Amino acid sequence: MKKVSELFDSRSKKYNDIYTDAHSKKLLHQEKKVRAETVKELVINYLPPINNGIVVDVGCGMGNVLLNLRESGLKAEMYGVDISKEMIRLANSSLNEVGYENINFTIGSIEDIKVSANLVLSLGVAGYHHKQAEFLAGLSSLVDTNGYLIFSTANGDSFLRLTRRYLSKIHSYITGKKKVEFSSIKDKHVESLLTNNGFRAQKKIYITFGLGLFASSIECSIDRWFFKNFRNSFISKYLSLTVLYVYKRVD
Repeated sequence: MKKVSELFDSRSKKYNDIYTDAHSKKLLHQEKKVRAETVKELVINYLPPINNGIVVDVGCGMGNVLLNLRESGLKAEMYGVDISKEMIRLANSSLNEVGYENINFTIGSIEDIKVSANLVLSLGVAGYHHKQAEFLAGLSSLVDTNGYLIFSTANGDSFLRLTRRYLSKIHSYITGKKKVEFSSIKDKHVESLLTNNGFRAQKKIYITFGLGLFASSIECSIDRWFFKNFRNSFISKYLSLTVLYVYKRVD
């Protein structure tokens, strides 16, 4: 994971721009904003109140998801961990500016988390782990009974995800620039793993429709239309780049 840490250390300088640029032409930047806003809506409007509970964000980045949840009125105790020291520096800088209490951002990984949570979040992180099943199992172990797990994965059932992967490899071969590998996982593997670990699926939301290889306002507009109309459609299982899952621990 050293390469991933270095990648996000370098990205941290411009990462905040992703959330402040209202007219971005980059599809994967749009995905991050849509993902964050969707999670906020899920937690605030869909999940039972957890104001007296604990929320953990694994791979919290610059902390925007937890900070937005606090701004929206969620009063739970919050912990965010990330392997990028620069991302955690940004998170703590933002935390100091707003002065929220009971939020803790630290450098680390899933192994460093010593609390059980009513809600565990992990967005855009699983694909950087070569052993995704082990990572998802680790996430599930942090969730209390009747608690929730919200996470995203690269859609392993999608034709678009497969196409993007091959085109990205061709681009890397031509340019000689090797990218950090980001792997996908099929829905049946996710369901089998979490069901066996005592979880039941609550929601499945498909996001990001397109390839996102180049900046394109047209592609971003098409993505917004598909997300509005097909984010819960079965057909999107084969068309979206990413899946956002909500699971509840029931054992």
